[in-house]
Amino acid sequence: MPPTPHRSTRLLLLPLLLVALLCGALPRAAHAAQGAQAAPAAQAATASPPARILLAGQSTRAAWDDLSTFTDAPAGGSVYYELASGTWVSDAHRDYATFLAAQGRTVQIGISWKDNPPGYTGGDRAARSRAVTQELADGQYADRFATLIDFVNRYPAATFLLRIDYEVSSAYHCTDASCSSYKGAFARIRSLIDGAKRQGNVQYVYHPVRGEYAQLYPGDGLVDRIGVSVFAHELCLPIYDHGYLYNGTPPDNYDTNALQCRNPYIGTDSWGNPAAIWKNWDYDGNVLGMMKFARDHGKTMIVSEGGMMNFTADNGATDGMEQTRGAQWVQRLFGLLNYSGPIPNQSGTYDLSRVITAVTYIDLDFRYGWDAVQDGTFDFPPDTTWFVDGRLSRYGSARTSFCQGLAAGGFGTHCR
Repeated sequence: MPPTPHRSTRLLLLPLLLVALLCGALPRAAHAAQGAQAAPAAQAATASPPARILLAGQSTRAAWDDLSTFTDAPAGGSVYYELASGTWVSDAHRDYATFLAAQGRTVQIGISWKDNPPGYTGGDRAARSRAVTQELADGQYADRFATLIDFVNRYPAATFLLRIDYEVSSAYHCTDASCSSYKGAFARIRSLIDGAKRQGNVQYVYHPVRGEYAQLYPGDGLVDRIGVSVFAHELCLPIYDHGYLYNGTPPDNYDTNALQCRNPYIGTDSWGNPAAIWKNWDYDGNVLGMMKFARDHGKTMIVSEGGMMNFTADNGATDGMEQTRGAQWVQRLFGLLNYSGPIPNQSGTYDLSRVITAVTYIDLDFRYGWDAVQDGTFDFPPDTTWFVDGRLSRYGSARTSFCQGLAAGGFGTHCR
């Protein structure tokens, strides 16, 4: 499924942050947050953390089959279900979900309406998606979940991670600044499924665009996990689209030579006063901010969608820069999972190393389209973002880095 364009939050105004720091507001908040984490952290030190899980995404068994050429069986996979038709996006999604659920594995299911809102006949799709979001909150379309609920009830041994749409944003899901429409839709859908499922094997995933994680958050009592997409920009890496670009054009806070983002964080100067300190980062500040947000709310995170994008203009061959850049992408992905340090536009340092507990890697040849069905024709021009063979079996150095990351990152899946 095509991820919607990510929307970055506006940088917090440094003067306001400095004023807050001088007034003692941020240190108190940081101290309170650290204090809230102290007790769980002390308890966790006495026992090994649960293994992280690897899911093979997205949409077809082709991803599972490719990963399984060099890894143990993944913990599960990822598929999509659409509101418009009230069923799976395609038979391939249904068949892959069945294959996983029958083995008692984890199935992440994206329940989507923004891509194809019910009643949409053309024109402003975002506006129609916002309207449908409110209609869901008001209780409409309950019958569209019958197929999904029946599927969940048939597989009590499986674990289902239900994304209430994916990469949700104010543009597609909020009818006003409060985003009560999406929060209401999330609550209504959860209540509907909870009232009809026969076993406790369902978790609900809130998966926002990286810059609006706080604005649309449905609440601690409704969200079980927080999802995030990790492609190129989240790891401060450029993509090839008619030239090496970063989010369209390199902004002032992107270091094109170092392939890193450049953002300030709030530290102290030589006199011990609050000061903005500029630093190069491997990670988008909004992603790190979301990880801290999840930790502060007692939630774990899942990389709900993650995969490589087009690195060169050489028609997607798996050699040259693809090998080097692919390995770098993988290394940064696993580095994110174990991040500890400062966060752009915030004060203090934070241990975020156990926030992300699951990763969905999209191990598909995207050159043939979102479902990677190799029908003999490519679906994207060779010099554009999604013209990429993302199958790790094709990348020696990236595959090696991936295997090292699984072992060092505490995953239950390992390379053979």
